[in-house]
Amino acid sequence: MKFSTQDLTYIKRCFELADKGRGFVSPNPFVGTVIVKDGSIIGEGWHKNFGGAHAEVIAVESSNEEIKGATLYCNLEPCCHFNKQTPPCVPLIISKEISRVVISNLDPNPNVNGNGVKQLRKAGIRVDTGILEDEGKEVNKFYFKYVIEKVPYITIKIAQSIDGKISADKDVQTWLTGEDSVKYVHQLRDRYDAVLVGANTIKVDDPRLTVREVKGRDPIRIIIDGDLSVSPDSNIIKLTGDEKTWIFTSENSHQEKIEQFEKLGIKIFQLPADKKKLDLDGILKELGKESITSLLVEGGRQIFSQFISQELFDEIVILQSPKILGKGISAFETNGIKKLKIKKTERLGEDLKIVLVDRQ
Repeated sequence: MKFSTQDLTYIKRCFELADKGRGFVSPNPFVGTVIVKDGSIIGEGWHKNFGGAHAEVIAVESSNEEIKGATLYCNLEPCCHFNKQTPPCVPLIISKEISRVVISNLDPNPNVNGNGVKQLRKAGIRVDTGILEDEGKEVNKFYFKYVIEKVPYITIKIAQSIDGKISADKDVQTWLTGEDSVKYVHQLRDRYDAVLVGANTIKVDDPRLTVREVKGRDPIRIIIDGDLSVSPDSNIIKLTGDEKTWIFTSENSHQEKIEQFEKLGIKIFQLPADKKKLDLDGILKELGKESITSLLVEGGRQIFSQFISQELFDEIVILQSPKILGKGISAFETNGIKKLKIKKTERLGEDLKIVLVDRQ
């Protein structure tokens, strides 16, 4: 179907509104709604927080004008089931006698997945779907992956020199990227449910993994630590309070140390391990059970290599510094790496951001 220029404009506005909920609605999708009548916007809204009113409800309530006969734009198919904390939106749309609904993406949730559209059409409402569908999928890539596969969307973030090194030497902290890249990483943390590193990154870099360079909320900090070797004096442990910290360790880790960390407010997950090496699939399934829809993997080499060799990622973000290290530690082992293509490149000060995805 060919959509009008006005349709494209209003659905793009839905994308803008939907993005306002990023960081607050997980594991729900990002949804924005615009209501238009006689060529003017008479109501709009977005899903603001998990468990709160949906975008369609807020848009309807925001209007001071007669909604009957209006067109409702929404980036995601309106919900039609009661299996959640809020009532479905489809009956509301029908009751307001809206004449047309324009949707970017159908909701892959099996409780919806086209049923919302069917109910609207059955009520005599014209429904048009598929407008800017690819852009809509990008807005809700976290939600779509999580709903379909029950595991989080995974982005690997690597800061490296132009010759592919992440450190000048083993167990040596090396700053490579500039201020613009640092700010971008903090923006990423704000957008993702959780950030993950290995125990060695904690020992070498002693990071906080919080959001500081931009206004935002802190993600859950996750450490993979097979033998529970992280020091209680590390920043990430001392900061645990309002900031949640989770550690995945082996079933054979010392119970005394587990209890010590738990008293500090840290959540411990014990999983089977092969020579203290944890199964990443098992970790991702546990994160899915915990409603983690998006995961930012920040280091280090061993963790990068495991995720990449097992093809457990959706995209790789490389922040490439113009520096040349020569000798040093490579970002990851290249054995078994899948075929990748460049999705996007962008300058961040003197650095280059390269986004890679699977070539499919």
